[in-house]
Amino acid sequence: MFFADSLIKFALFFSLLTAGPAFAGEPAVKPEALIPAAIPTDRPALDELTAELRGKVKTLGLNGLPGVKGGKVSKALVLLPHDRGRAGLINFEIEAGSRAGVYQCEALGRGLTSTAPVAGWQRGMIGGTTVYYAPEDGSDGATVPGVYDLRNISPDLYEISILGRSDSPADDAAVPADTLGGKEPKPFFTAVWRSWYPAAGGIMPVDLIWAEDSQAGTQGEGVPFFERRSTPTSAASKARQAAQLSHNPRYYYGPHGRSGFAVHTDLWEEPSKQADPQYAGRPELSDFRWRDTFGCVKLRPGCLAPLNRFIAEQSALGRRVQLEVRETALLDEQP
Repeated sequence: MFFADSLIKFALFFSLLTAGPAFAGEPAVKPEALIPAAIPTDRPALDELTAELRGKVKTLGLNGLPGVKGGKVSKALVLLPHDRGRAGLINFEIEAGSRAGVYQCEALGRGLTSTAPVAGWQRGMIGGTTVYYAPEDGSDGATVPGVYDLRNISPDLYEISILGRSDSPADDAAVPADTLGGKEPKPFFTAVWRSWYPAAGGIMPVDLIWAEDSQAGTQGEGVPFFERRSTPTSAASKARQAAQLSHNPRYYYGPHGRSGFAVHTDLWEEPSKQADPQYAGRPELSDFRWRDTFGCVKLRPGCLAPLNRFIAEQSALGRRVQLEVRETALLDEQP
């Protein structure tokens, strides 16, 4: 029995090596088993991608792993294509309750794009249209592969500042009130965009913090990590930076000096936005691949909701919750 188990483990390890660098937490299934027949980008695909995944695997094997600092860690896994004009996938597993099971849905991490040439930007295609991508080491470039710590940006944990055209109460009202909480001191501070909150509420963005101690054996190993703090240009931005640093003096450290990441959604699926004449004909309305991510990971609202639940569940179990981002050529073969 021991010899048979060793052979199985060796076969799994070999398959992972041939697919690319090993996961920091080795999954219970081969990476190719996570790749669906196709990733729809013209409609929310959580239900169909999850159903297909559950037809192939019962667990990802990424919850409750030994942590690098002791304790346990649970991971979500984002697979991104090398071709930044394609969609990727997020995979995670809720352990208990009415929504228990593995989940999969479409994800984006391609960064900022332009339809006009920009010096130093990479040329690519989205559908049949030529686009240009911000470089990965730029502040708004593609999501950097590697391991990040995850924390729901909950008003119970965070002092939240709303970014946008102004800091007026009228603008803040565009964000569901239950996401803001009071102004009393909290352990964490962050600034977020109002577009990260759907009008229906009940969904929150997720803080995405480069896990400096967790990159060994992942695609984040060797990525330069340093501080690149911006110079505030207004009283409001100075106040936000001061609040951020008072909560976390190393906040502005990150891969390539980048910081301020999140897993979040947007408002392109809001009925009011889809019906607004000023957005008529915009490709973001009909094709998920066109939505800029500005260095973050973007999900549709229906996918972010169970991810919030996964993070809350695993955090309540006393586990460190992380996201591993990997680029894989397997997704470049999608139809």
